[in-house]
Amino acid sequence: MSAAQYDFKIEQGSSFGMSIVYKDGSGTPLDITDWCARIILKTNTNIAFNYSSLNTDHSEYKLTIDGPNGLINLQLPASSTNNFNFSSAKYDLELQSDEDFYAGGGKKTYRILYGTIAVVKRYSKSTDLLECQE
Repeated sequence: MSAAQYDFKIEQGSSFGMSIVYKDGSGTPLDITDWCARIILKTNTNIAFNYSSLNTDHSEYKLTIDGPNGLINLQLPASSTNNFNFSSAKYDLELQSDEDFYAGGGKKTYRILYGTIAVVKRYSKSTDLLECQE
């Protein structure tokens, strides 16, 4: 199955979340338990970001997989998007299964999504994040 194209925007300085369900040709979510995911961004300023579901430090991002439901979730806190000093990026979303492609050929890897991300710049150009007191 060919990768799908999906373009989207991220508001600079805002929390960002995106969920994707990986489905078969008939629209049924695939079980991706024990798989891993990776999103690679290459910005218009030639900087690369690599987000992996194997990451355990969630201070900059959180990429998780809900395997039985075929669900992939990307979350970027406001502190990360506030530091986006680029206007656009190209990205690829890849999944790697827990099965070998063939003996010695590594795990099966699928590019499932690609596209362009536009960063909507803040008017205020503030580097301070909103911090409300309770």
